[in-house]
Amino acid sequence: MPPKPTKTVADVARELGRYSLSAFEFLHKGLDFTVQRVHGPPDPVLSRLGEWVESQGLDLADLEMMLEQEEIPQPIAAAIDHFGGPIGLRQKLNRHVGGRELCWGLRDFAVSQWGLMAPAVLRSWGIRSTLDFGRMVFALVESGLLQKQPDDRIEDFKAVYDFDTAFADAYKISISGQSSS
Repeated sequence: MPPKPTKTVADVARELGRYSLSAFEFLHKGLDFTVQRVHGPPDPVLSRLGEWVESQGLDLADLEMMLEQEEIPQPIAAAIDHFGGPIGLRQKLNRHVGGRELCWGLRDFAVSQWGLMAPAVLRSWGIRSTLDFGRMVFALVESGLLQKQPDDRIEDFKAVYDFDTAFADAYKISISGQSSS
């Protein structure tokens, strides 16, 4: 189980000093947007099961032993079994997105929020490249506010796309005069 964060997002934003708190709020909403796009909406039963595991202070690695020793309430054990046991549960609870996926999801989320003004809004918060997204993510990881997979690296965010090109390419003008995004 990851340690409890000792800093707030505002603390991280202040310490990093490069990006406004609004940029971190955008990152949080854009991460949710991207996770739902990649993995779909969360399963309510799975969410409650994950909350139970967390409320008990358990690590998913301990579930198999606890199931064998029948130390888990039967309804919880049945739910874990339904999702394929501890290993299946771990896979279902993992709603991770990689750096490249997140960068594209953040681009699409920004366009959905501000249209053609998206790059200007992001720049006003200090975000000028996809590497800026990575710096923000890793600052949150280092503070315990986000988790990463062992193979996640800040380099995953480097030059995923050029801001001017990627945001301009989000809009295509059709012959009929209607734009699409």
